[in-house]
Amino acid sequence: MRKTWAGKLLAMVLTGVTVMGTMPAYAVFAEEAQQGTTYYVSSENGDDANDGTSEKKAFKSLDKINDITLQPGDKVLLEKGSVFDDQYIHVKGSGSAEAPIEISTYGEGDRPQINANGKGVWYQDYGNRLDNTWHKYQGNVSSTILLEDVEYIEVRGLELTNDRQEGDDDGKAYNDFNVMDRTGVAGVAQNKGTINHIVLDDLYVHDVDGNVYNKHMANGGIYFIVEKPDNESATGISKFDDLVIENCRVETTNRWGIAAAYTYAWSRFTSAKISDEIAEKYGSTNVVIQNNYIKGAGGDAITTMYADKPLVQYNVAEDCSRQMNTTDYSATGAQRVAAGIWPWKCKDSVFQYNECYNNLNSFNGNGDGQAWDADWTDGTVYQYNYSHGNSAGAIMFCGEQAMNTTFRYNISQNELRGPLDVPGNPDAHIYNNTFYINENVSSIFYRTGGNAVIENNIFYYDGKNPLRQNWYPNGNLQYDNNLYYNFANTPSGDQNAIAVKAGTKVLENAGSGPAKAVNATAIKHEDPSEKTVFDGYKLAEDSPAINAGKQITDLNGYEPEHDFFGHELTVIPEIGAAESDSVSVAVASRVYTVTEDSISGLSRRTTVDTLLENLVYDAAAEVKVMSGEQELAGSDIVKGGDRVIVSYGEKSRTYTITASSDNELKASAYMVSGKTIDIPSTEKNPTTVSAVKQNVSVNATASVSVLKDDKVLANTETIADGMTLRITAEDGTVNDYSIAVKNDYHWVADYVNAQQGNVWFGQIKNNSTDTWKNMTTYDPDWPNWQVNTYYGPGVDAPNHASANNTQYHGLLSAPPATDIYTAMAYRVPKSGVISINIKDDEPYLRQNGNNGGSATISLMHNDRELQSVELSVSRQKGNWSSVNALEVKAGDYIRVVAKSNGNPSKPSVHITPMISYVDQAVKDTVAPETPEYVTVADVAENRAVISWEEALDNVGVVGYNVYVNDNKVNEELHVLHHQYTYLQEDTCQLFLLKQVLCHSYYQYILRNTMMILPTVALYLFHALQVFHSKDKLC
Repeated sequence: MRKTWAGKLLAMVLTGVTVMGTMPAYAVFAEEAQQGTTYYVSSENGDDANDGTSEKKAFKSLDKINDITLQPGDKVLLEKGSVFDDQYIHVKGSGSAEAPIEISTYGEGDRPQINANGKGVWYQDYGNRLDNTWHKYQGNVSSTILLEDVEYIEVRGLELTNDRQEGDDDGKAYNDFNVMDRTGVAGVAQNKGTINHIVLDDLYVHDVDGNVYNKHMANGGIYFIVEKPDNESATGISKFDDLVIENCRVETTNRWGIAAAYTYAWSRFTSAKISDEIAEKYGSTNVVIQNNYIKGAGGDAITTMYADKPLVQYNVAEDCSRQMNTTDYSATGAQRVAAGIWPWKCKDSVFQYNECYNNLNSFNGNGDGQAWDADWTDGTVYQYNYSHGNSAGAIMFCGEQAMNTTFRYNISQNELRGPLDVPGNPDAHIYNNTFYINENVSSIFYRTGGNAVIENNIFYYDGKNPLRQNWYPNGNLQYDNNLYYNFANTPSGDQNAIAVKAGTKVLENAGSGPAKAVNATAIKHEDPSEKTVFDGYKLAEDSPAINAGKQITDLNGYEPEHDFFGHELTVIPEIGAAESDSVSVAVASRVYTVTEDSISGLSRRTTVDTLLENLVYDAAAEVKVMSGEQELAGSDIVKGGDRVIVSYGEKSRTYTITASSDNELKASAYMVSGKTIDIPSTEKNPTTVSAVKQNVSVNATASVSVLKDDKVLANTETIADGMTLRITAEDGTVNDYSIAVKNDYHWVADYVNAQQGNVWFGQIKNNSTDTWKNMTTYDPDWPNWQVNTYYGPGVDAPNHASANNTQYHGLLSAPPATDIYTAMAYRVPKSGVISINIKDDEPYLRQNGNNGGSATISLMHNDRELQSVELSVSRQKGNWSSVNALEVKAGDYIRVVAKSNGNPSKPSVHITPMISYVDQAVKDTVAPETPEYVTVADVAENRAVISWEEALDNVGVVGYNVYVNDNKVNEELHVLHHQYTYLQEDTCQLFLLKQVLCHSYYQYILRNTMMILPTVALYLFHALQVFHSKDKLC
């Protein structure tokens, strides 16, 4: 989400309903909020001698508003039909969360019009240079409306221009490099920390003639920026939160249409992976740009910059990149690039339901020209968008820092250079799109060199002759399960390619998408019950794309919920952007492995209910689970050889449950050497079979047992040397390990080259507040983990082969002149009491001639320091004490830690940790686990048999009680068996199985599970019932 983002934002926006219709994009404030003062301004009927507080006493000019520091709840209303030439509004004063300031209209007629004409000049200064030193970062700007360090402001219903006549600005030409920047609306955050709640709604911004070249000055229709605070420690990091730009029409502006919100803190975003913490702390948040129409922007239409989880939807961009050509943009060729709607250095952006067409000038100097562009940004989703006729392509994945991008369920029609542009990006997941390519295009790619996974797409070439495509020009492009219409060849790597000849009916009416937006708004298409102008891109009745798709796992963790038309995704998806209503009899699963005729990977004792919960199938299909001729249901256990039969009408498909052969040991808390597993156990602190089972991991279908002389031991028995740990796969095949009791651990004797765990680890952290991580770089010549080439934990042996010869010393060092810590780490495999020692002559700096600093060696139990010593003189033993008895819990870490102080020339230390279990009993303070596999069988009208298995951690359990509703029904405590037969006239009851314990613990956590029987309304719970040692049962 990953993902928190996937869980919260996608759940909000992938519902197939417009945000506008169901979810307010900004806060709705209470009616009883502070009233404030309403100011009226009329260019026709006002007088600046008035007090402006009524329509009859309206001000005449906007100067009067600029003189007022507005208060929460104030309103500034401009009379419709008014024209304010050579005027502007630069707001002073902020509203509040309860009472925002509103700037709007009153009366009848045309929108009030403010024509700044280069007036309203202010000085912009980011406070430092920008990421590209070519970008201008300070200078004069003219803005028709300026919102500088003000918040809780809502502006709506106005018409704004900032025109420039030839010869303005000291006679400069319109495309002179030094023409002053201009804006319709500019927003600035600087000296108030987070600027909250700015809403621009229903504005008509046009004829803003700013600088043709400047990208990150407030230069264009609507532009928000974040400047460096004068005193950040006092005011906080500057940014925007709850910035909403909606229902605006922006025409003929330059350079930008809408942009938000470039920041002085750009240097915090220089890595490809943008952390959630950085994005939230320094990026603007809750940025929503929706339902806007951008036409004729000199450069880009809409861009979010340095924002955390921005949402951009239902916007239309037409005829943008207007001045990105060699005539208008002639003073330099630098930065002559512009795309349609895109993010820059954002985290987890969503762009959906947008339309972009006729983005200009790719053939005349514009280095971009695409509709969409995932540009040096982390975690971008483009979905449900429509692009057509753009001079470059549909989508560009731009640069080596464009990562974690998903492009899905979009339609592209007649892009002039082919739909895909992949120049140098590290990854992209491109799936379930429909690309319609006309005969004038010679390739689906504009540029290549990047990496992408391309699957489940329709590539539809509408030329007279099949297109021969170079599918692997450069970069790493992976194809799977795409449909290729009218191509002379398909990618060699697409083993599931569907090649379709021209004339085959794939789509209802390919290429029939609308040529332009209607009424300057995005055309809705997310209601699957409605007819739309995009219906030509729905699949034809017998299309080869129907039920031909593959189940997609989004590589970036953003799971889709519906197709381009709002149609719910079916179990076997279609290829392309549209699902169909055809019913499939196939199943799929994200839990089990499903092939054409088998299902495998079921956990041990999987019930029918659990199986069906983890299968995905068409809701209209009928599904049965059969064992031979008997139909299974509910809590019946599914076994190898059982069948799943899916049917719909005359169609059916059978899957056989396949028993898994996986008997591998996946992980262990204990040391494993070849086929030997080393387990600590002492006479007074023995290790039981159940403890061993809890500390090894195997496939969910396999079982673990411990054997002595081929006899399976009970969970309560103690392990010993020579016993066998057996892993039995579901199909009965076994994998045996020999058990060796091991209570003594030695860093050198146990050392395994380049292996982390299962008990010893080489670890690192970059500073005192960092978390410990296992090291990943191993020295190719010497037996040690490696940081900064020469430092880290290991063994002072002459080569890898001699690493575990105990005549050698352990070796530990941390890089000098850094904050890096390194450690020899021991992960405790069993709770108990341990001793910790090192060799008699240790610790000491092993190399002669140290100077310039020292090394500190510390002994840590988790985060608690047990002792430390500072070593500065070579070959001189430090003061170090043995630890004779330390109580530890399984999973604890004992670390010997190194840190260089200053710049020691020889920081390498000889130290060899040796850890042994002391034969001393310890209290078991961990509550037993809940009983497993609670099932009910032999259900009749007045009878039910309840069965369960004891938990692996069953220490202290002396028996079980069974309750119906709140009444105990067994007369005696169930001690020796795990089954109870309940006889009663009515079995439709609430059952409670209580596990009775005999422990002196103070508290247990109640754990419940529930099972619903298939034939009667019987509910079974099991829980922990606690008794203390003083209770008579003990």
